[in-house]
Amino acid sequence: MSATIPNAPPAVSAALDRLKDELSRAAGQNLVALLVYGGLARGRYRPGKSDVNVAIVLRDAGPEALKAIAPALRTARRAVAVVPLILTAAEVPSAALVFPTKLLDIKDHHIVLVGENPFAKLEVPRAQVSWRIVQELRNLTLRLRHRFVAAADDRDAQTAALAALARPLAIQVAALLRLAGKPVPADDRSAVLFETAAAAFAADGETLAQLARIRQGESAPGDLPALFGRVLTTLDALTAQAERHKETPP
Repeated sequence: MSATIPNAPPAVSAALDRLKDELSRAAGQNLVALLVYGGLARGRYRPGKSDVNVAIVLRDAGPEALKAIAPALRTARRAVAVVPLILTAAEVPSAALVFPTKLLDIKDHHIVLVGENPFAKLEVPRAQVSWRIVQELRNLTLRLRHRFVAAADDRDAQTAALAALARPLAIQVAALLRLAGKPVPADDRSAVLFETAAAAFAADGETLAQLARIRQGESAPGDLPALFGRVLTTLDALTAQAERHKETPP
């Protein structure tokens, strides 16, 4: 049966069909599940720009098990830029405690291609989520500072750094809205989440909107250093909001 993924280009569907078949043969009973997540699962895959994110859940992820599935993953990576997240079924609950916003985002937006859904009953304590949001926002700030310094004389690299920031930030913004008891829009496009967060947290809506537009391929403004400064200030403001909602872990 072909992979049923809305709006997926034929080449992507074909590559995932092949990956599904090859993984099933190579891993056999060791394969618990193969899922698609990220932009493709959301129906917003951009050919030539988006990765194809897949989660592979195994019973055993030792060297021999990984060696068995490596050829299939290499083929898929070359074909359509498949990027795998490889977990064992036993690791999923503990991984959710360490990476709660990422795994909860996968739980909310995924398509199962093979096997059972290991994320269906995933629950993470609010306190764990609250600390992770702060950590992720601070990490985004540190990475953006580094990329600005590294690309100080390269406008294209600066633009790429801002474009790469938008979606990870949108995921944290959605988690922060939930944590703060604010409505989370059903439409989870970065632009919509940013607009909602700007209203909920009195953040710089125009800067966030500009960030979303750059991610969609629109031209960056002339004064990129000024935009970097506004984005960093906005990250600081959102981090301060997250700090106010932190809870003590159990």
